[in-house]
Amino acid sequence: MSNTFSIKRFWSYLVHDIRSAVADSGLTLAIIGAMPVFQYFIAQAFSLIFSGHALVMGDWGKIPAYISAFAIALIFFPAKHYGPLTDKKTGSDYLMLPASTLEKWCSMLIVTCLAVPVFLLAELALTDGLLSLVFSGTYGSTAISGIVSVMGKIWSELQTPAGGIAISWPYALFLSWCENVLVFTLGAICFKKSKIGLTFLAYFILMMVITMGTAGIMQALNISNLQIEFETITEEAVIRTLNLIMYAVYTVWFVVFDLLIYLRVKTLKH
Repeated sequence: MSNTFSIKRFWSYLVHDIRSAVADSGLTLAIIGAMPVFQYFIAQAFSLIFSGHALVMGDWGKIPAYISAFAIALIFFPAKHYGPLTDKKTGSDYLMLPASTLEKWCSMLIVTCLAVPVFLLAELALTDGLLSLVFSGTYGSTAISGIVSVMGKIWSELQTPAGGIAISWPYALFLSWCENVLVFTLGAICFKKSKIGLTFLAYFILMMVITMGTAGIMQALNISNLQIEFETITEEAVIRTLNLIMYAVYTVWFVVFDLLIYLRVKTLKH
């Protein structure tokens, strides 16, 4: 059996990781997934108190439940589930688990980037659908149908005769989740205390460094003073350049943060 990666051993560890996530974070994620219910009844309560009648909710009264649920889970889950690895007892138990660094790293990526958003989306869609079915007069159509409509319109606006963004909007939202959850996962297994706060601070500093670095490079290359004949640039060339930049940024981001998480898992000691 390989000491680096074994399918059987990896599967056993992945199942263990998911079960542990359910045990320590499942209830909280379930509560977060019921966000449409809380939002609906709070909105109705305030409407009845101040206006005396029930509120008919539009799309923008329902969609924030999805946004807030994913934002809370994004910040909360890595610190709750993987944050204890920096504690001596929990971290020592983690190191003793029969799995290689590569297997633990792959499991961490699958749980944070795939299992959690799939579970959360499924529960949000279920509660959203039940509200639409039971309270059709005041809740109306599902929030997810509103999201599909809104995002479809935004993406269609970005399309031109020469083409458009090379990825679909569901894939773009998924990449955005992965991009951010990797940051908070790295912070959870690096910082011993104030994990969420320090991750926010580190994230802010990183964005400032990237912004200032980009501006410095542009200044050094005298890009801002380049005389560009915009009339000669075709729409197709602009779109192709934007797509290349987007893919390059995502590739660099995921490679860097995946590598940093792997190195942290590999060097974790107590």
